Amino acid sequence: MTDSQLLTTTETSLAVIEAIQELDGATPAELAAALELSESAVYKHLYTLAKHGYVTSEGDEYRLGARFYHIGMYVRNRSKVYELAGKYVIELAEQSNEESDFGIEENGRIVTLFDSVGSSAKPSSRLNNYEYMHTTAIGKAILARLPESRIDEIDDRWGLPELTEETITSRAELDAELERIRERGYAINDQESIPGKRVAGVVAEGPNGAVIGGFTVSGPAYRIEDADLHQEFPDILQRVVPNFETELVSQGLL
Repeated sequence: MTDSQLLTTTETSLAVIEAIQELDGATPAELAAALELSESAVYKHLYTLAKHGYVTSEGDEYRLGARFYHIGMYVRNRSKVYELAGKYVIELAEQSNEESDFGIEENGRIVTLFDSVGSSAKPSSRLNNYEYMHTTAIGKAILARLPESRIDEIDDRWGLPELTEETITSRAELDAELERIRERGYAINDQESIPGKRVAGVVAEGPNGAVIGGFTVSGPAYRIEDADLHQEFPDILQRVVPNFETELVSQGLL
């Protein structure tokens, strides 16, 4: 089957799902009429969807299956996890009197979801600006938790582009940095993505040890001393982020 055929098949299956939702349940004949397809074509899609729990039949009528409920709950909880992260971004910014971010890894890069300066967290203006993991504190903190095979995949896909004079550009250098992060429990971005910006970051994880994302505290290089970067910022992060992890569990979001 060609890529084009696979795409068409997937689009048809999605159309069947949406039609079942819009019709609040439908027979193959009703779906065929709504989608301008043959009943035999519709039935093939229904068979596959039912096999995997996405639709269920009651007599001749098909309805969406409980699989969508579980997916919906996952999406809802994931959204609430990120909303809760915004609250802690504010707390980090207030305690540090500097900037704080929360970001996640997506397809081997970092996207910032919330940032705050002082007392107001807001959805980040960098939502569509994917950053290389090796250039950010969140990215390096997450990389330090990944298996070597996954680090290899990310390196193979994106490489180690140089953004500033301080950017890590060799795999050996990156591996050494990741080992330091594992030993001390936090990562830094010392003007490696943006000249003049110093950042410390840690990961947030669930009770099973899975990485949820990462938090940072940052400030301008002209004001942030080494003691801030390696002591004050990590201390604040390591004091606040566990509270976020605890609240995730107490609210039943994980």
